[in-house]
Amino acid sequence: MFEHKWKCHWGQVDPAGIAYYPRLVDAMHEAGEEFMESIGISYMDVNEFDMDLPLVAMDMEFRKPVFVGDTISIEVEPDIGTKSLGFDFTARHEDGEIAFEGHEQHVCVDKNKQSMVIPDKVRDPLEEAIE
Repeated sequence: MFEHKWKCHWGQVDPAGIAYYPRLVDAMHEAGEEFMESIGISYMDVNEFDMDLPLVAMDMEFRKPVFVGDTISIEVEPDIGTKSLGFDFTARHEDGEIAFEGHEQHVCVDKNKQSMVIPDKVRDPLEEAIE
């Protein structure tokens, strides 16, 4: 399982000192990007395969606030479909308590924005990462 560390800084909180929720959405997406880079395929690299991976759906459920100064670990679990790629995220505080859980769903599209099968050059590293 891939894990990404994220620290909440002063500019990412609301007046109560709690992480402003769009910053947590950013942190979740950043974890997915870091996962892809860790397997050698950044979102920018997918253009080399004549494809894109646009985000088509996402959701989050908040369980425990993230405060300024907190560092959370965001676990990333990919779910590979024929023409889609999903990521399940679990963000944990240093004490192991869950801060939030989330999901992103991407679809593989060609340059004409039509769905396509994920190419083997992308699928193979994804499958190796989850073995």
